[in-house]
Amino acid sequence: MTNYEQYVKHSYDVIKRAENMLAMTINENIEAYLVQLFAHYMDKPKVNTEPVCIKLLESIAKPVSQRAPILKEVGDECLLIHSMEWGKSRWPTTHYYEDMGQSAYVSRAFVKHPPEMLYDDLAVEFKTVTKILRNCRPS
Repeated sequence: MTNYEQYVKHSYDVIKRAENMLAMTINENIEAYLVQLFAHYMDKPKVNTEPVCIKLLESIAKPVSQRAPILKEVGDECLLIHSMEWGKSRWPTTHYYEDMGQSAYVSRAFVKHPPEMLYDDLAVEFKTVTKILRNCRPS
């Protein structure tokens, strides 16, 4: 089993445990997305290296093929930062990363036609997903 496969298995266990502790269930597509997101950042948590608002604004001028991955990255970063509360004392507002993340995900959903509803669902369920990921933090 590769490291990534181990990360996915561990991430699935952690996400399911958090859902059970909170007595919450989420759409299986969102759950799978969270597991992959958690596993992807497990050994390389390079987030918040550049202001997310700058990346979000710069994405507007990019062609669709370049805009989609940037918007996904911004949404993912914001979700992780907001959930894990990394550097919270330096946040511009308490809802900054939530607002930026929701904007990035909803923009990502509708950047292509037909829309990719997974990203719209992530924007809508941002608060719920945040609660689950927040419950995944080490105590």
